Amino acid sequence: MYISHDFRLIFVRTEKTAGTSIEVALRAALGDDSADGHGAARPRWARFSPVHHGALTRRLPELFGLHPHATARQIRRVLGKDIFDSYFTFAVDPNPWDRQVSLYYQRQRKRAAPVFEFDRHIRSRLYRATEYVRLNNWGIYADGDSIMVDRVLRYEEIETALPKLLFEIGVRERIDLPRARAGHRVPCRSYRDEYTPESRALIASWYPKEIEALGYCF
Repeated sequence: MYISHDFRLIFVRTEKTAGTSIEVALRAALGDDSADGHGAARPRWARFSPVHHGALTRRLPELFGLHPHATARQIRRVLGKDIFDSYFTFAVDPNPWDRQVSLYYQRQRKRAAPVFEFDRHIRSRLYRATEYVRLNNWGIYADGDSIMVDRVLRYEEIETALPKLLFEIGVRERIDLPRARAGHRVPCRSYRDEYTPESRALIASWYPKEIEALGYCF
């Protein structure tokens, strides 16, 4: 999440959408004038807390500050509706089928002996029950069936869409998108190659709202 009070801009950060790169680029072009506790360093007392500080910020942002992936609803509550409704708000979301493969490879690469069998794993009820596989980006920038932010950019178009968006709100500085925390995507092959018809339909059943809202297809 990034907030510029000078440019009256709020970036609502979703998962698996190069959020770190986008924040770095925004801070470089717009400055770092965000306030209100979001993005603050982890406090010293957090190491002694039985509850992880990230969990506290996700559930109680009014008390512990906004989480990097704070929802639009939480940001509006903490900043107040006057600020949230008057600032330009945006989020970024990728093709759900591509995003799911990227998430899988990220998780598997963290294992000592990774096994890259996306289709078999994603179709396994046991794997889905024991692993973090289902993202809820829609719940970050939407409330129920309604999108709360002014615009949702498609991740695949971010290099041209983001500079255009910033130009619309008066930002004339050049913006460069660094590849921060890159490397989770599958090299030299399309995400489509990872799917069978069954797994393809499964992902479609998980994310129908963002597929329809953003016009995505397999």
